[in-house]
Amino acid sequence: MPGAGKPEDLRALITRDGGEAGLLGLLVIESSGGGRVGGLALQVRFERSRICELSRLMVSPERRRAGVASGAVRLACHHALIDRGMHRVQAEVYGDNLAAQRLFEHVGFVREGTRRSAYWRRERWLDGVLYGLLAEELAALTPRAAPPAARSARPRSAP
Repeated sequence: MPGAGKPEDLRALITRDGGEAGLLGLLVIESSGGGRVGGLALQVRFERSRICELSRLMVSPERRRAGVASGAVRLACHHALIDRGMHRVQAEVYGDNLAAQRLFEHVGFVREGTRRSAYWRRERWLDGVLYGLLAEELAALTPRAAPPAARSARPRSAP
């Protein structure tokens, strides 16, 4: 699907919910056509240290592998780290969820550790894999405009 996952093709609706302590925002992921395709949550874990946690990431099965999740995670991190002045976003995924691990690494999160056999799921013990992204790391990942010479350069074909 062309353009999927780009900020101009996704809208994140950020809402405050006073019902859950420390909730920074619930984000509903919508396609450019306005249909809801997923959601995620940002929750403050340590106010003094400005640490929040990204959790509950879900994307409709028919929209997976189209860049929707990575676009939404980038927008959520920008909201937390830039708009809300947080210092760190952290996330944890099940050890057998390789797609989620690839997603967080692709977005720029650093794999920080493993909680061994931490969760009883699907009739077995699973590890929890911990990820973190700092505000300065997000700034370094933000693409900057290429110099004019680089934009006009075209790849040459091999002889």
